Parts: sequence; C-alpha cells; structure tokens
Amino acid sequence: GQEALLRWRHRDGSWRWFSVREQILSRDDRGRISRLIGVARDVTANIAYSHSLRDSERRYRMLADSLQDLIFTTDSSVRIDYVSPSVQSMLGYSPEWAARHGLDRLVTKPRQVARFYDLMRRVRKASVNPVAFAELGQNLLDQTLHFDCLAADGRAVAIELRIMLIKNENNRFDGALCIGRDISQRRQAEKELRRAATVFDHSTAAIVVTDPAGRIVQVNAAFQRITGYGSDEMLGELPTALSADRQQANQMTFVRDQILLAGTWEGEFWLKRKDGETYPCWVGITAVRDAENDLVSYVCFFTDMSERKASEKRIHRLAYYDSLTQLPNRTLFQDRLHSSLQLAARRGSWVVLMFLDLDRFKPINDSLGHAAGDRMLKDVAMRLASCVGADDTVARMGGDEFTFLLHPGGDRDEALNRAIHVGERILASLTEPFVLSGREFFVTASIGIALSPQDGDDLSQLMKNADTAMYHAKERGKNNFQFYQAEMNASALERLELESDLRHALEQQQFVLHYQPQFLADGRTLTGVEALLRWQHPARGLVPPGDFIPALEELGLVVEAGDWVLGEACRQIAAWQAQGLAVPKVSVNLSARQFTDGLLGQRIAAILASSGILPGCLELELTESILMQDVEEAMRTLDSLKGLGPSIAVDDFGTGYSSLNYLKAFPIDVLKIDHSFVDGLPEGEQDGQIARAIIAMAHSLSLSVIAEGVENQAQLDFLREHGCDEVQGFYLGRPMPASELQALLG
Repeated sequence: GQEALLRWRHRDGSWRWFSVREQILSRDDRGRISRLIGVARDVTANIAYSHSLRDSERRYRMLADSLQDLIFTTDSSVRIDYVSPSVQSMLGYSPEWAARHGLDRLVTKPRQVARFYDLMRRVRKASVNPVAFAELGQNLLDQTLHFDCLAADGRAVAIELRIMLIKNENNRFDGALCIGRDISQRRQAEKELRRAATVFDHSTAAIVVTDPAGRIVQVNAAFQRITGYGSDEMLGELPTALSADRQQANQMTFVRDQILLAGTWEGEFWLKRKDGETYPCWVGITAVRDAENDLVSYVCFFTDMSERKASEKRIHRLAYYDSLTQLPNRTLFQDRLHSSLQLAARRGSWVVLMFLDLDRFKPINDSLGHAAGDRMLKDVAMRLASCVGADDTVARMGGDEFTFLLHPGGDRDEALNRAIHVGERILASLTEPFVLSGREFFVTASIGIALSPQDGDDLSQLMKNADTAMYHAKERGKNNFQFYQAEMNASALERLELESDLRHALEQQQFVLHYQPQFLADGRTLTGVEALLRWQHPARGLVPPGDFIPALEELGLVVEAGDWVLGEACRQIAAWQAQGLAVPKVSVNLSARQFTDGLLGQRIAAILASSGILPGCLELELTESILMQDVEEAMRTLDSLKGLGPSIAVDDFGTGYSSLNYLKAFPIDVLKIDHSFVDGLPEGEQDGQIARAIIAMAHSLSLSVIAEGVENQAQLDFLREHGCDEVQGFYLGRPMPASELQALLG
C-alpha cells in the first residue's frame, strides 16, 4: 500500500490535511488494478502540532544562540547533547569541543563536577517516582551550583549554574536544561567588598561615612576607640561636632569647598574626644560619586597623631636639648648664635657670648660619683638660667661647660654693661652651697666673654675667643669673668700645645719622680721620702706641677699617671734596696679619681707583687676631703688597702671638716699637718693652737704626726718642742731626683 499527504478544502472553507492510504485489492489479467481500497485520515491537528514544535525549537535555538549565558542540555543519560555558541565568548571553546569533552575538561575542581553528576543520579533515581521527581524538580529551581572553570586563554572564570529538568510526554526524565552565568566580576566585587569591610572594621584609622549633606551614617570601631563616641551617638551628626574649637569648625567650610573642587583633601586638624581632651589628627576626606557623577557620600579617615607628635617632640628635645639639665645643647645654641649674628649684622647691633666652666666640679664628681655630680649640674643649670632674661639663651655644651647668648644690644656700651651685670649675677648665684648627700659643697665658675662684632663676626671665631677668655679667667685665679683680649690667643695657644704634649708625656717617658726627704723632729734622722711627680719636657724643660697636674685631671689622665707614679716608686724602692741604701718608706699621693674607681686595690697588689718589695715600705697619702666625700665607701676602700700592707697617711689635715668619730674609725697611721698651719709658726697664736691640737689629738688616737712646709729653724723648734714626730720642707731638703738622693744617702 501507499500513503500520501493531501490537503483538501473543507465545506466550511478551511483547509484540512489528510493522510490517505491506498491498498490494492485485485488486478486484471493484464496486471492493471481492478479494485483498491483507500482510507483517508484527518491529520490537520498533527501537522499543526509538528509545525508548532518546529517553530518553538527554532525560536529556542535562536534565543539560546543570542544569549550571553552559557546553555547546555543533556539527554536522559546525562550526556551533553547541546552547547550554546556563547561558550566561545565565555570560555574560548567551540560548542562542539565543549559537548565532546564535557564538564571534566572545563571545570578545575573535580568535586564541583562530582556534585553535578551526583545530582543527576538522584534525578534519574527519583524519576520512577512521580511525586519524588516533581519535588526534586521544584527544589532545583532554588538551587545553584558553582563551577570554577579554566578558559582557553588561561583565565579563571567563575560560573553559576541553574538546572531545570526536562520531562517527556510520559512525565519521565528526558534530560536537563542548564543555564550558566559568568559571575567572575560579581565574585571579584564581592571579594573587594569583603576586603573593604575588613579594612573598615579592623583599620587602626578612624573611618567616617556621611551622606551628601555631610551627616554621619556609619563609623568604624577605630572611630569609637579614638574619639570615645559610640556609633549610635554620632549617627545623623555633622563631623564638625568633633572639632576642637569653633575656629577649626569654621575651617570645615573651606575644606568642603576644596573637596567639591578637587574631590579630596588631606591635612592636619585638631579634634576633641568625648572626654574633652583635644588631640592632633591627620585627616583625609574623599567625595564618592556614582556613574552619573552625582555625589553619593563622603568618606573621611583620620589617625590620632598624639603619640607621633609626642615622639617628634621627644626626638626634637633629644636633638636640641641636654637630657640632664633640659637646657639647649650645643647644636641648638650654635643655631641660635648663628641667627643672632646674622640679625645683629643687619641691624648693626651687638651680641654677647659667654663661656662658663665650673672650677671645682671634677673633684666633687670624681669623689662623690656621677649621680651626685649630675644632681649638682642640674642645680647649677637652674641657677644659671635664673640669671638671664627670657630672650637670652643658656646652654650646656657638655661636662661642666655652659654658654650664654645675650640678646643683641643696641651699642657696645649696652652690650658691655649687660655682660658685666649677668657675669656678676652668675658668680653671686654660685656662692650659695650645694647640698649633696646631706653635706654642703661649694663650686665657683670661670667665665670668658666675647662681644660681636668687636671680637669676631662669625660663629667659630667668636666661640674660640670666648673660650680663650674663659681659660684666661682660670689663670687669673678662677671665680671671675674676663673679657676677651687679642693677646690672650698667645697664652691660649701655649696652653693647647701643653695639653697636646701632655697626652704623649707618659708614652714618651717624660715623667720623672723627685723625692723630698722626711725626718724625725730632730731634723737629722731620715724616716722616708715623698714621691712627687715632675714633667721633664724636651723643649720646655722641667714643667712646674701647678702647670700640668690640673691639666692631667681635666684630660682624664690622672689615674693613668697616678698608677705610673705607684709603679715607678716601688721600682725605685727595689733598686735602692738592691744597692743597700736605707730608705725606710716612700710616700705616694693618691688622687680622688684613683681612690674611687674601684680597682685601686687590685692595681696596687699587682704593683707590689711585680716589684717584690715589702708592702711596709710604701705609704699611701690621701687628702682629708677625699675620705669625707663618701665615708662608708672610703672605709671599705681603706680596709682593702690596709690589708695589702702599706701604711696610710691623711694629707692636708685640718683643712677639711672630718669628724673625730670617722677619724677614729679609719684604719690610718699618719696625720700630716697642712703647710698653711706651719707657715704661721711660731708667732701665729691661732696656727700654734691648731698645730698643738692636731698633735695631741693624733697621739691620743695612736697616730704619728708629720708637719709639711717647714721653712726655718724656728718652725722646726716649735714642732719638736710640742711633740711632732716627723717633719719635711725646703728647710730640710727640697724635692730631688733619685740620683741626688742616692748621693745624699751615700
């Protein structure tokens, strides 16, 4: 039979489609059809459905091809049977390649692919149960899967996938329709939002967000910590509520105008905390606009600069102020002097520069220790600062040196009178005693004054000349002030040369010892010698002790030189003993710095051991003032020295303020009457009474007495008559080299 599709017009005028099927029933003897039967079936509805389905499919493919979203479908076996062309623009793969390789080659994380196939297995399993299948299909409408894909060019592409189930005419699972959307930009935006939120919440800077009108809509935790205000207290408020004063609040108008012009502003502002404390801040404000350039909000950040400002202030003070006295230091003083000289040059005015050095500070610092010395320097600084006006500068240059810069005067006479007035006030301020460790101490000052432009119009020259004048004041007996004079430079140069030579004197073996003999009161029987340091300069000859001993102390060489004296004296004792010469003992003076450095006992023990002499041949002399600086420490040091074997003598006795209780406790053997009491003998009634009292007191404590500075027979007779044990002085024997003493003894 044959089947044909025919279109016939219906009696109502419409066209109908019929499927006509013919069946041959018989043929004649010539093979022609003689009988047939035909069946016509109206298939108009079927044809219409078929056309509708074809049109729907065509429209669906056109839609799928035009969408940017990725669309793919699967059959009932979950094999991909269609991929939209958008896969090319989204991932760079052709639809054919994507359909052939499937999700396994597109998705970078296997667990995401496994989740998809696991879901499809659940769908197939539920498809036999219409109720479960319908419920699962409904649930899928609210679910999304996320795939991290790798594009052909290596880009990472994040895809969000929605799945809809396809049912056949029997309401059975016939595949899945999957729509994937590129959410890479959205995910990046979400990351940026999360980062921004993290920054906002955890930033150490305060952050404030306002609406376009400037009213606060959001603040972060740092804002609350810095200002003390809670977020609920500030919402709806204007930021001007945080300003430290009305003037700064008014400046906000200017700031806002700048933001409207430039879009941003940064600067320093003073704000006020909730408790009323004001503090400096670094503030930045930015205007936020949308795509249409309309103002959306303002974002403001600020950081508390209080600690930074305090640190800058501390650094500035460390850089420009003396940490001990809080006076300007050398750097700041020189800067101010330079500015004053420039100003004076323009105005034709005069500048006064004063250099001050404390006269008796080093012995106090050495004997009492640096802590007490520092306390004295602080007290001195306060007194010096009170001697000048607010426009003047007092600075500490280092150690016990201070400088003064007096504000420019109109003429020379005014500057001169001002310098004299200030100099007199300074000296007067130092006449009052300083109380340290419960005791009174006195210091004086030597002051050098230089005037500009008379004594120099540049900084270095003026400072050099003021320094020269200060040393001249020391040479004039200290405790005075001297104006610079040109001829001072020669003596200053000579002093500098001497100090320079003194630094090399020890290493070049220019120091020598002279020995002054000591006798019993009969003036004939030798009891020992006192070792005295002398400097044999190759060009100057024998330099007097008064010219270099103070310099040794100022240069910090006195301990090294004192140790050399101890070593040389012990070496000489050993040499004399080897020659058979009888020198009962050698007395060596100890300086305050030697006595208090804590290592004296170790050094003396080493010297005694290396020389091989009996310790009793060595006598150590200390001044009364050294012992009384720190009595407890002096007691410990004396005990350790006494344990080594030398005898101990107190020099210059009677010039200090020692207590008899302390004197009785000290392990000493000899008292030396100072030459200032011997000078007045025998005529001076008061000197005679003092000498007799010292002799009687010493004997009552079982101490020997030696008088120094005996210059004539009358003095010797007086001392002998009143029981003095030993004597020494120019009348009996001048200090002499070891060779001369050997000849005398021989």
